[in-house]
Amino acid sequence: MLAKRRKLLVILGALALAGGRIGAAQAGSVVAGEAYTEQRAQLLAAGWKPDAGYGLKLANGKPLHRFPEVLCGMEKCRAKWRDPHGAQHSILLQRGGPSDEYRVISEE
Repeated sequence: MLAKRRKLLVILGALALAGGRIGAAQAGSVVAGEAYTEQRAQLLAAGWKPDAGYGLKLANGKPLHRFPEVLCGMEKCRAKWRDPHGAQHSILLQRGGPSDEYRVISEE
């Protein structure tokens, strides 16, 4: 009897985990290796909102980095977003050279 319960819990856990992944993909989750500008457009289309107050700004109000939701270190950047339900998400980016595209590393 205990073995059947454990098996049922394992199956239910696996289904819940798979459902969470499917839900995240439908909500517009990020894909590692893609250009951030493409991912950003997809997230906006899926109803996500960038946290424009997260990144640094110059004296004239323009973002210090390319996007207002991005804050960068020497090699990596982090972008803050809110999904359509209001939950906060962070996206880790690979910073390139001055004219290189930011690349998505992962969603945190």
